Amino acid sequence: MVTTGSSSSEHRQYSSSNGLRRVLNFRELFFASLGGQSPFLSITTYGTAIILYAGLLAPLAALVGTLIVLVNGLVVYQLSRRLTRTGGYYAYANHFISHRVGIETGFIYLFYSILYGSAYAIGSAGIVWFLFHINFTYTLIAVLIVQAVLAILGIKPSAKYAVFAGSLELGILVVIGIVLLYLSGFKISLTTGQGISLAQFGYAALFAAAIPTGYGTITPLSGETKMASKTVPKAIIAVILTGGLLAVFDLFAFNSAGLALFESYGRFESLIKSMISMSAFNSPILYLLHEYFGVLIDIPVLVALVNDGVLGVLAYNLASSRVLFAMSIDGWVPKPLSYINVNTNNPMLAALVSSIGIIAVSLISSSLLSPLMAFLVLGGLSTMAGLLVHVISDVSLMRLSIRRIEKYMGQIILATAALILAGYSITSALVSTKPMFVELFLGWLIIGFIYAEASSIARGK
Repeated sequence: MVTTGSSSSEHRQYSSSNGLRRVLNFRELFFASLGGQSPFLSITTYGTAIILYAGLLAPLAALVGTLIVLVNGLVVYQLSRRLTRTGGYYAYANHFISHRVGIETGFIYLFYSILYGSAYAIGSAGIVWFLFHINFTYTLIAVLIVQAVLAILGIKPSAKYAVFAGSLELGILVVIGIVLLYLSGFKISLTTGQGISLAQFGYAALFAAAIPTGYGTITPLSGETKMASKTVPKAIIAVILTGGLLAVFDLFAFNSAGLALFESYGRFESLIKSMISMSAFNSPILYLLHEYFGVLIDIPVLVALVNDGVLGVLAYNLASSRVLFAMSIDGWVPKPLSYINVNTNNPMLAALVSSIGIIAVSLISSSLLSPLMAFLVLGGLSTMAGLLVHVISDVSLMRLSIRRIEKYMGQIILATAALILAGYSITSALVSTKPMFVELFLGWLIIGFIYAEASSIARGK
């Protein structure tokens, strides 16, 4: 049995008969999740989107985004101490609210993780194409195939590679930020400039929240983590703070470099606006790196982008496969998805289905839209879905805490604050996103609702 908390009535126990062995330690879980953030790729892709919408307010938007994620992360921190089985957000809703809400949450999380992983694949291939003129489609297919193979092989090899690659990237990003600040003379400015509305700033914060939200890949792996009730909560906070504060620091450095290079905000703003192109993956961040470091930066950037593309997609592929696996264990999706390869401790069929989903979304969206447009659309939609998943988690914590309101008043306040912040971010996204894409998201929610109701009726629940 897996203990989900103390002897309090709300801290129940659930069977660990899912068959997955607990093999991940804190370091492996931390870097596997950090790989889900893809630090360098996030800075150059989501960081580009933040600058496009917020200009010199980008560091502030990154700080707000980190705050949003941290508040929601603290909610998940509390839930992950209570329930340590595979499935993460789906499991929380399924056990702490109802099975119908659990099924809907599973559908939303699959939407979130598959689209988020696809956005990383397209972002990686798009920047490689823009920087090095390497065929976009070939790079995209290579990234998708490599991550799919790793997902099918299992989590342990991926985690070991993530420790190495993640450590290297953290060092590179810190060094780049320090050097840029030094060369630019620390020209820090939060001048708003012209034409940045509150809605635009909110949308920038939404993309900023997408950077440290890689921690969303942690909880689905709880069933494979040693001492999960302690390890998972620590990893959640560590990943959020590391990714978010690193983004704030590097965006300060890039803004300082831009102001020093163009000597005025107006000229720097003109460059930023000139790069709002839906036909090329232009990035002011990459432009500045070339201006300050020249061709010497090309090889490290190419290696980092490809590695990040693989690791970022892989993290979300593993997470979505674990949600499918958990839903299969509970009988809400076909039973074959709970098949485990005992040699690799991996739900292979669930990983295969998840891989096919990511490959299909990546190829279809990139064929219909330009690389940058596909990245922005998938990134915005997946982040909205991620926030909605956290709204459900907030409700889960409130439902648990309300039973003993005097003891858990702090957790109720925390969940309420998280709901308000998530509501603001979702509203900003709905205002800034084209109606057709919002309708796509709402359509998926309706499909999930219908499936949940039909499954419940079929099982007489």
